[in-house]
Amino acid sequence: MTTASPPPAFLFLTRTVARVLFALPFIASGLFHFIKASEMAPAVPIPGGVVWVYVTGAGLLAGGLGVLFRWLGMWGALGLALLLILFILTVHLPALGNPAMRQMAMAGVLKDTGLLGGALTWAGILASNEQ
Repeated sequence: MTTASPPPAFLFLTRTVARVLFALPFIASGLFHFIKASEMAPAVPIPGGVVWVYVTGAGLLAGGLGVLFRWLGMWGALGLALLLILFILTVHLPALGNPAMRQMAMAGVLKDTGLLGGALTWAGILASNEQ
């Protein structure tokens, strides 16, 4: 049994538009890490505050651009996945212990878990396209 190929509009929506929509928030977040580094530094759970804000901003920017333009896109998506795991483990999960932060921390865990799934999905898609 053969299946018909999806129409071009469907492929454009589920490949190009989806990839752009996934990448742009990471690029924007990376830029915000550079623009608002001193304001974000207090949320960093390890010594070095603002340096780590710049490092994660660079990672977000590189990963987002990699996915958007498919420059080493698989590696960009895997890098984003790693950053998301680190954010979940070092920022969101510890904040669950603070009753005043619990609701926002849970929203962060859920959001970043969903984005982690998306990053891993895009890593697989981009890996198969880079062959």
